[in-house]
Amino acid sequence: MSSSQPATFSPADLIIRPAVPADRVALEAIAAQTWNGHDYLPLVLDDWFADPVGEMVVAAVGERVVGVTKLTRFAPGEWWMEGLRVDPAYHRHGIARRLNQHMNDAVDRCGQGVVRFATASINKAVRRLAEHSGFERTAVLAPYGAEALHEPVRALWPLEPDDAPRVRAWLAVSDYFERAQRSLESDWSFYFLTDARLAERLAAGLVYGWPLDGDPARLGGVLVINAREADRWPEDEALKIAYMDADTPQLSALAEDARRLAAAQGRAHAHIKIVSDRKLYAALRKAGYRRTWKGLVWLFQRDISQRRT
Repeated sequence: MSSSQPATFSPADLIIRPAVPADRVALEAIAAQTWNGHDYLPLVLDDWFADPVGEMVVAAVGERVVGVTKLTRFAPGEWWMEGLRVDPAYHRHGIARRLNQHMNDAVDRCGQGVVRFATASINKAVRRLAEHSGFERTAVLAPYGAEALHEPVRALWPLEPDDAPRVRAWLAVSDYFERAQRSLESDWSFYFLTDARLAERLAAGLVYGWPLDGDPARLGGVLVINAREADRWPEDEALKIAYMDADTPQLSALAEDARRLAAAQGRAHAHIKIVSDRKLYAALRKAGYRRTWKGLVWLFQRDISQRRT
């Protein structure tokens, strides 16, 4: 059946089962019809099939795979839902709802903690699923980007593992950190910035300090970037900013220096998803950043211990 033909089937014919490597061709065919063929799904299937802790399931009508979704454990008590896809020929048959219900039931069996996911603001169907599943929208972020600036980096400097207490002290009083849900962002996934993750990023040279009033002895801002090898789109030559935080008057200068850091690392652009706020938007525009697409990123969260209606 081509994607242009409407599907006809009985709800009793639909089954939800674990995904297996033999489903790859069908999943890639669905991905080819998602986000104008720029879906990340084919790039992560190997990792998802090999995940010993999470769960990936498909929806099937007979032998035909018509949908998929993935549940990933980032850490004990920290779960992430992603990859919800349905063959366009099978839209409006409640398949996404069935897949979503399956994963919410699965995570509820895992005990306490939280489960989160992100979606584009234009994805009204997923937003409705979130509301019906007891999720709360906890953050709205906007995608911004700028070309690399081919000048020497002026003030950013790489922090060392011993700087972890300084970074934590900064974050402890940061309003932005709370608004960003105490999270790092990497290719549409959001991870809580735990002490362990901070230590890993510091050890990998991915955390930079911004001096307060030009004095490196006093921390006035923090920049965390994502490792290139973790990029889901390896052909994308952008410096992916996982977290950027400074007092608003200093944010433009920090963001501009991030463009210089991008050039120093051989990247063509710098990209960030920043908490939706007009003052922050203005600071980024002053630093030469522009919106990379019109939509917003919505982050949802549900307490696993909370009873769903």
